[in-house]
Amino acid sequence: MENAKRNRAVKDSRSQFWRAFFVRTLLVAFLLIVTALVLSGYAISRYKEDYYNNVLRSCDAMALDFEAHNASFPEEDTMETYVPSSIENMTSQLGFFVYIFTEDGTCIYCSENTGQQPAEVSLSGEMLHAIQKDGAYLTDHAAGKFDRSVGEPMLIRGTSLQLLEGGVETTYYMFASSYTRALNQFTSNMVITSVVLCVALLLVAALFNMYNLRLKARQLEQLRASLRCYAQGDYSEPLAPEQYVGTELEELAAMVETISHQASRAEASSRQFVSNVSHELRTPMTIISGFVDGVLDGTVPKNKRMEYLSIVSQEVQRLKMLVTSMLNLTKFDAGTIQLNYRLFTLNDMVFRTLLMFENRLEKRNITVEGLDSDPVRVCADPDLMGQVIYNLVENAVKFVNDGGTITFTFTKGEDAWFFAVRNTGNGISKEELPLIFERFYKSDASRSQDKTGLGLGLDITKQIVRLHHGEIRVRSEEHAYTEFEVRLPYVDPPGPEDAGEAKNG
Repeated sequence: MENAKRNRAVKDSRSQFWRAFFVRTLLVAFLLIVTALVLSGYAISRYKEDYYNNVLRSCDAMALDFEAHNASFPEEDTMETYVPSSIENMTSQLGFFVYIFTEDGTCIYCSENTGQQPAEVSLSGEMLHAIQKDGAYLTDHAAGKFDRSVGEPMLIRGTSLQLLEGGVETTYYMFASSYTRALNQFTSNMVITSVVLCVALLLVAALFNMYNLRLKARQLEQLRASLRCYAQGDYSEPLAPEQYVGTELEELAAMVETISHQASRAEASSRQFVSNVSHELRTPMTIISGFVDGVLDGTVPKNKRMEYLSIVSQEVQRLKMLVTSMLNLTKFDAGTIQLNYRLFTLNDMVFRTLLMFENRLEKRNITVEGLDSDPVRVCADPDLMGQVIYNLVENAVKFVNDGGTITFTFTKGEDAWFFAVRNTGNGISKEELPLIFERFYKSDASRSQDKTGLGLGLDITKQIVRLHHGEIRVRSEEHAYTEFEVRLPYVDPPGPEDAGEAKNG
């Protein structure tokens, strides 16, 4: 079944590859053809324009030259002497064919290179009318040809010519015709060049497109392989997102890398959590079981029973806190936890919590300050706030230095109650300070000092404080101190009879 799915995925991937290849290639071909047509059309039009202008200039220049010569030598018969010799020189150099017509359209002169006699040439009525009206004429149509035996296209330019003959101004029409072979050759060469260039560029684009798509397909397959491994819980193979930089998969690869990193970290934290929970549950249960069995079988002397039962009570409270933390964690995630507001004295709750750590404080010679502050009564959920105080006190006891000091501060502000726990010790680095409220997070320093903690205390503490619409802040200086401060906004007590007590606490 798995192989069939994989084969189908491979087939679909190939189908997508070739579909993308053909679509991209067709798009490139279309763009190349359009570009070639535009560029070649522009080049041909410019060349044609230059070619036409050259014929126009040559024809008009001859007409002006004849008129200027006639004006300079009025006694000379310009049409008989100067015009034929000039035309023959010009036509031999430029390859034009020149015809001269009278005002009524009768041909009186053909250049020698035409191979025609004037009697064989006639001027059509359309051409005569056009040149009489405008004084000029231009066409490349077959209708303008003077030699019908010529099959290829020709360019015809006509212009009027005024000469003084015997003191009388006489009008003649001079037509110059030229083959368009150069223009046609240029057009053919341009088309061939454009086709060859398009084919060459299309091949290059197709090869590049093929390489690009194969590279993308290979990268996509690597990404899929990594995702399959991650889906199976295997995070041993790094994704190496740098190989996707500059590609369409760059953002996706970065997201996958982030998810895999977080999942890997969560998995490691979860394993550590299970291990720590097992240890945390086993330790108090072992102590409770051993001491209770000792009391029951008489191993523990009667004068020591109360002391041992006190230790058992402390371990039961510790076990209760641990179970409560895990239950509350589930409730926080599900959003089903409810607050039960009541008035209670914050100082008393801190004192009772601190008694649970009395032995550890005495063994390490820890000084406790601030318990003699004025009582502060708050309105909050006592069970949840008890967990907050337990977590903060336990945290302070764990990380205070031997012979150090734990200081408690109770303050009533204008709109909130404040409670702070400060312990001397190594403190927390600036890099780790923003991370300490994350679930399962344990700083490098705490890993060596707290080998059994779950990494849940501060996360639960933050969530409980937020449920009360309060704030929790942390301040620390390395090798000096760490201080957690909780701010709880004023809340009216549930019973009207307690309202005055709450606000005057």
